[in-house]
Order: sequence, then structure tokens, then C-alpha cells
Amino acid sequence: MVSLIKRLIRGFKDRRILRLPSRIFLETTVIPALAAAGRRRMLSVGTRSYNRALYQRCRAEGIAVWSIDLDPAAAVYGAPAGHFVGSICDVDKLAAGQAFDAIIFNGVLGWGVNTPEDALTALAAIGKVATTDALMFIGWNPGKTDGAEVAAIRARLTPLALGAIPQEIEFPPLGAAQRFPHRYELFSLA
Repeated sequence: MVSLIKRLIRGFKDRRILRLPSRIFLETTVIPALAAAGRRRMLSVGTRSYNRALYQRCRAEGIAVWSIDLDPAAAVYGAPAGHFVGSICDVDKLAAGQAFDAIIFNGVLGWGVNTPEDALTALAAIGKVATTDALMFIGWNPGKTDGAEVAAIRARLTPLALGAIPQEIEFPPLGAAQRFPHRYELFSLA
């Protein structure tokens, strides 16, 4: 009974996340822009049931998606092309031989990658499975994290705008569904 209640609560939370303006922007603006830029192989870091809509949008845009999540239970929500169970800091080992030209790194900073050192370790591992012209779209919550992780990443990457998408955009908090602002930043790994 407790497990059923937990699943119902998680499902309710996931449906609220799907309706957030930041999620809608990711699915209806970012994914089509990545497709228009010729991106065809994406790595999505972190997965839950609300990522299914993202995966469907990617498929409609001709983008194959793989996912990675530290939580083995999240594998049921894994991306259609493949899912890796483990830390993003180990993606170079888990996805050895893969080459991704787009990385969605959304909701990970402050939710697992919690220090500048963790962020740089993750970035180094991503760099080993990314194409030389890969784009990295980072979503994070100012206030949930102090931004030191983002600052470490910013120092290593090139800021980038993509079509009508600015290099950075921030969505305000929306109560319980999003207690902190949500900021997206776009970078080139080159």
C-alpha cells in the first residue's frame, strides 16, 4: 500500500513537471532547434516518466535519444535508443563507442552533481562520448545550487545561441511545482 501511494505521488509530481513552462520550452523550442541544426544523436542525463514526452518529440524530429540515470529504478523510463544505469561521471565507460552530438544536462546540478569537481568530472566523461561539434544544453536551478558547478562548466565551454534560442534563458519559480527559478544555458563543446 505504501508503495502504491508513493507511485501515485510521484506520478502527480511528474505530471506537474510536464506542464512547467521550462519543460514546454525544452520540448517545443529546443528539440526542434537541435533537429534543425542537424543534431541526430542525443544523450539525455537523468530520466523519469516526464521524459517520455521529450523522447517522443525527439523521435518526431528525427533525433535518436539515449539516457543515463544513476537510479536503477529509472531504467523503466529510459530513452528508446538505449539507457545506461550509472553516474554521468562514468558515461565514457558506460557508453564507450557511442558518439552524441547533443547533450541535455537538465536538472542534474544540485540533484546529484553537487560540486564543481563533480561537474568537471562529468564534463570530462561527456567529452569522451561527444562529437567534436556537440552542443550541451544545461538546465539548472539557481537557489537549489549556488552555481559553482555551472561556473566550473562555463569556464571550459563556449557559450552559444542556436537560431532563435538565446545562449541563456531563465523561467521564474512557480510554487510547489518549481520552487526555484529554472535556467537553461547552451554551449558548444568545441
